[in-house]
Amino acid sequence: FYPAPLAGTVAEVRRGERRVLEAVVVTPDGSDAHAPWPAYAAADIGGLARADVVAALLRSGLWGTLRTRPLDLVPSLDADIQSILVCGTETGPLQAPVEVLLDGVTPETLQAGLDALGTLGAPVHLTRAADAPAVLVGRAGVTEHVVVGPHPSGDPAVQVNLIDPPQGARRVVYVRAHEVAAIGAMLLTGRYPASRVFAVVGLGTRTRRFVRSVVGAPVVHLVGDLEDGVRLIAGSVLTGRTVALTDFAGDRVTTFHALPGEVERHVLGWTMPMLGAFSAHRAFLTGLFGAGGRRFDLRPGVYGGIRAIIPVNALERVIATPDILPEPLFRSVAAEDIEEAVALGLLDLSPEEAALMTYVCPSKVDYDVLLAKGLAQYMREN
Repeated sequence: FYPAPLAGTVAEVRRGERRVLEAVVVTPDGSDAHAPWPAYAAADIGGLARADVVAALLRSGLWGTLRTRPLDLVPSLDADIQSILVCGTETGPLQAPVEVLLDGVTPETLQAGLDALGTLGAPVHLTRAADAPAVLVGRAGVTEHVVVGPHPSGDPAVQVNLIDPPQGARRVVYVRAHEVAAIGAMLLTGRYPASRVFAVVGLGTRTRRFVRSVVGAPVVHLVGDLEDGVRLIAGSVLTGRTVALTDFAGDRVTTFHALPGEVERHVLGWTMPMLGAFSAHRAFLTGLFGAGGRRFDLRPGVYGGIRAIIPVNALERVIATPDILPEPLFRSVAAEDIEEAVALGLLDLSPEEAALMTYVCPSKVDYDVLLAKGLAQYMREN
């Protein structure tokens, strides 16, 4: 079940190609009414039966906050769960930080959510940064892991690969820390926690800000005043999706990036010093002298033709999952040799890592698109 975050009347059902369901638009009536749900004392949640917790997560829609590795799917009710990873880190570019997402969350609320996950019958791991907010530190019933390093160190799929990679047909479930807090709030109060903080960032917005609103809020009410001709991305700037002002915030979205739609092109730019430009390959003087504390205007833009996949050791520098050989892996995906691709780590690589490979690839290959193609083929044939 995916219930509406607020009570109201269905005003519109939006469908896309082949009548796929894209959105159900609800006009709130202000009553905030729903069927009565039981509320539990904090001390009792850890002793609940697994069936009671699963039933509560299902009727509230919060079971959908859980994802599996591999494949990033909502777990089935009878899934063989090897372990559960609670991701308390956000290292993605301009992502809403954990301390903002957990603003107002009490240790009791987060602990209630962790206790609920513990009833699912698998060990629970909690990742956090060394300077994590106090609400994440010292939680009971979990194994804590301190994460350091640049992105993609904070990506939950990468953390699963480093902490407890899935074995055989078993699944590792991951969930974000603010979503665990929502589970705890639902069990403690018996009400759906509809409130969420969103970050609005990027050069395309005139007012970068944090906004507290409800899950599924209209995008136009969240992003505020934008520059002309911007491209709006919901979620990670690496793996998010383009949205319009008439769309709505998805249940897993915490950040909106407003990027300039136009990219200035420099004629024969590769022959120029380009002192104000960033290069992952140190092709400009900025890379030779060091970027230091400079801020760069990084805009989306690809010029020149797409080339063959050339092994220049650029891709290995931006992935954290061990034992991955990117060039052979994606050559096998492009050739639709799915058995070879799985053997080379197709199910281990995260979408964020593939997108970072796209960012630094001198051949301009869309590795995240190739990864999605390979995973789709794997699911069709299995």
